[in-house]
Amino acid sequence: MKKFLVYLVLALLALTALLQWSLNSESTQQVLLEEMATVAQNAAARGIPEPDGLQVFVCGSSSPLPTPDRAQACLAVVTPSHFYVVDAGAGSTNNLMLSRLPMHRLQAILVTHHHSDHIAELYEMNLGSWVQGRPLPLQVYGPRGMDQVVEGINDTYELDRGYRIAHHGADLLPASLGVMQPEEIVSGFVLQDGDLKITAYHADHSPVSPALGYRFDYRGRSLVISGDSIVTDDTRQVTAATDLVFHDALSDVTISTMAEAATQAGQDRAAKILSDIRDYHASTESLLALQSQAKMVVYYHLVPSPRNVVMEKIFSRHMADNYRIAEDGDWFFLPADSTDIIVNPD
Repeated sequence: MKKFLVYLVLALLALTALLQWSLNSESTQQVLLEEMATVAQNAAARGIPEPDGLQVFVCGSSSPLPTPDRAQACLAVVTPSHFYVVDAGAGSTNNLMLSRLPMHRLQAILVTHHHSDHIAELYEMNLGSWVQGRPLPLQVYGPRGMDQVVEGINDTYELDRGYRIAHHGADLLPASLGVMQPEEIVSGFVLQDGDLKITAYHADHSPVSPALGYRFDYRGRSLVISGDSIVTDDTRQVTAATDLVFHDALSDVTISTMAEAATQAGQDRAAKILSDIRDYHASTESLLALQSQAKMVVYYHLVPSPRNVVMEKIFSRHMADNYRIAEDGDWFFLPADSTDIIVNPD
């Protein structure tokens, strides 16, 4: 038995040495590179499964407070015939591009309000979908001020678009498709796109005003995305009998503790900001009022995003069974004409 173990250890050492030698070989590296490239491109060509229903991809679940491994606010809503994104926070485009979503089909970005963590990557999403072959200019819907934001971004990246057209050619990148088209909308606005209906509603993120949330209805299924807002009568009305609600969520206990620690440490600026942000985000306690409104409530735009198991436990205090905390990369699927909610399907 001892001899067998000795031989086994020696064999493993020899195999490890052989593997290390192989990885240092240029020919082996090239073979592995070609295989990886083939797998990646075949996966991109296949895209994602598109069963009939509403699919939601969490491309960003964080707030502006720094956190590792989470992008800022972004949710993608997809059906076999539709592809919309709500908000475009920093880091979210990378998640979209890695998700195998059909970026060439991106129809519009729906902006909830003009805080930087909701508009930081409007151009990156525009660029990514333009390069992928989007056939029409990208529409950007949002509240008053959307024209100013989009026109400023278009102007800022005019040189970038010119360089890319000069490099790749206008046949691949038509100049008109690289320029975003803004449309300012108000609460009550309805976008009817075949079987998909999108309704804008009033969100209370004062002093940020106006601010919007969005409701999606498709073949008997419903979805609400709050953007940033406290819980109001409008929230309760729009979420009534809804399948799935994504709502910004603030852990008051965590933020209060952080603010007090900042004060004790003489970090008055941090303490002031931390205290202020409690005013215009929905606390996890206030969100419990939606328990009977929707089949499932998902906390996203997390303030602050849990960074360890202790913070997560605090964030989820008193959380009902039909609540969950979003992670970047999560998928939610609402099959058409059904009552099922499938989380992270295989």
